[in-house]
Amino acid sequence: MVRRALTRVLLGVNALLLLVALSLGWQTGQWLQISPSALFPELLAVAGVAPKPDDLASKQWWQDEVQYRTRISQGQTYSVCLFGDSISSALGNTLGDRAFNFAISGMSSVSLIPQMQTLVAASTRCQQVVFAMGTNDACYDITNEQVVANMHQAIAIARQLSATRIIILPAFYSTLAASRKPFLAGTLARVEEINALLRKIAVTEQVTMTSQGLNSLYQGQELKANITTDGVHLNATGRILYRNALMQILYYSSVSS
Repeated sequence: MVRRALTRVLLGVNALLLLVALSLGWQTGQWLQISPSALFPELLAVAGVAPKPDDLASKQWWQDEVQYRTRISQGQTYSVCLFGDSISSALGNTLGDRAFNFAISGMSSVSLIPQMQTLVAASTRCQQVVFAMGTNDACYDITNEQVVANMHQAIAIARQLSATRIIILPAFYSTLAASRKPFLAGTLARVEEINALLRKIAVTEQVTMTSQGLNSLYQGQELKANITTDGVHLNATGRILYRNALMQILYYSSVSS
């Protein structure tokens, strides 16, 4: 029994060491061009760091959050509807009198679809729809094909919500340190991969994708350390910069796709 337990511990340690090596190689892009989780899912599972799926739709707390937002927006028409994850959720409803922030912590393109479908059923209307998605897609177990299919469907639903302007924001980068923690953020390389997919989707769907004003959050392709609480989420200064960028995009300038 002791020997068996020791073997499992050693397997876990070895798996973690291999994960670190794979992640470093994938991060630099020099000798691997594929996610480590796609190569060795069983080994990562032994180590307890296998990527998790977006299963929010099965969570009672998430269902309650969606139901709450759906009920209070039922039959309403908004100038702006923002969809996103915890980074956008932290802004609250501060984007104008007829703007509604539908962002919920943990959201990805997977959970986005059932959320938006409830709004269609509730006859909610949105003149502008902003998608601030992709950050969680980069760390969940979601394939490129799923991301593309989900975002095409989300854009179609946005049009059902009567949107005449649809805006896609790039997925947010984390700090380099945070990007190396599997349960906290996707790697910077994976975030850039998601953003490349979003750019192609925007062109195909003829919608706007812009990073206008958002560059103030970054040092190159890395979140500035002085505007984040944990390497991923924005502190007060970061939220002000993000909100200012959104206000500029939505109300004060015309951005091109």
